[in-house]
Amino acid sequence: MKEKKLIIITAILNFISASLKIMLGIFFSFSTLIADSIQSFLDFITDVVSLLVNKIGKRRANKTYPFGYGQVYYLSNIFTGILLFLIGLFIVYGIFTSKSEFEPNILILIGLLVVLLIKGIAIYLIKKYVNSTKSELLIESYKESKTDFISTCVVLLVLILSFFEKYIPSFINFDKIGSICMALYIFYVSVKIIISNIRGILTNDEGNEELKEVIKKELEEFKEFKITNIRIIKMSFYYSVFLQIDVNNSIRIRDFLRIEKKIKRHLKTNKLIKYIDIEPI
Repeated sequence: MKEKKLIIITAILNFISASLKIMLGIFFSFSTLIADSIQSFLDFITDVVSLLVNKIGKRRANKTYPFGYGQVYYLSNIFTGILLFLIGLFIVYGIFTSKSEFEPNILILIGLLVVLLIKGIAIYLIKKYVNSTKSELLIESYKESKTDFISTCVVLLVLILSFFEKYIPSFINFDKIGSICMALYIFYVSVKIIISNIRGILTNDEGNEELKEVIKKELEEFKEFKITNIRIIKMSFYYSVFLQIDVNNSIRIRDFLRIEKKIKRHLKTNKLIKYIDIEPI
């Protein structure tokens, strides 16, 4: 299955799950589910934008853009981050202005189980393909789909707790609490996306060969990949490190994400390094 075709399939699945969520959320006045559905729609938008950006980003360098079109990925991600932040503000506004009372319903439970099934299929398809290609685009799509799956599980937990709300003091509203948690999570993700991609746009490569050698030496213990490029950007009193790594084709996506976390944790023991981005090629 081609990368483009897979993204189209996952975009359709994201649209179906997001539509189902928002219909259930509005019909039953379930604000936590509405907040989650908005994030799911953003996943759908991200998939569509990824198709366009991927086509632009692969264009060859020319006289106008001698370094190619690679930075369009960063710009699209910054746009996504800003949009996500605005969605967080909209959710917070809804929390304090909405007066509707949510009543848990078994139909919502069935709907959420269907959504989890759809998201599970999307995750399975991406994981199956990305294990053989190590596509950066699909790795990001996998992370987004997995995050959306987890957030839907949180909504499911809020729903289950709401069934027992009559046994809990009236000032505790699980729907409101769930919406606040969802908004805070959206703020966290959006700020992280914006900061990470603004750093990617910066072009002041420090060229610190000494630090590069230190990084290479510290990562010698990792036999699952080979470093192909290291870019270091000075940001005030600390450094951002961009690593391009050649990954073993037999490694699974779950193992790659585990290695990615281990590399970041390992390099951050160096107090000069604050941010680390890893791109498999």
